[in-house]
Amino acid sequence: MGSLVAAEVVTVYMALDGALHHSRCSQRLLLHGQRAGLELDFYCLACAESVTIPFCVLERIPVAYGA
Repeated sequence: MGSLVAAEVVTVYMALDGALHHSRCSQRLLLHGQRAGLELDFYCLACAESVTIPFCVLERIPVAYGA
């Protein structure tokens, strides 16, 4: 079997304040809840879009130092 390569997280980024922001519009995401203990559901008020993040991806979310 080949080696596994983790995909880059591009949907969200973490701002210096520790909050997750939507990459599309740079607005802070609101935590809506979780699904089956496997994913976190967020909501973007600016885009009216749901964003789901699996728990296993949380440690790979990029930090935007200049944002």
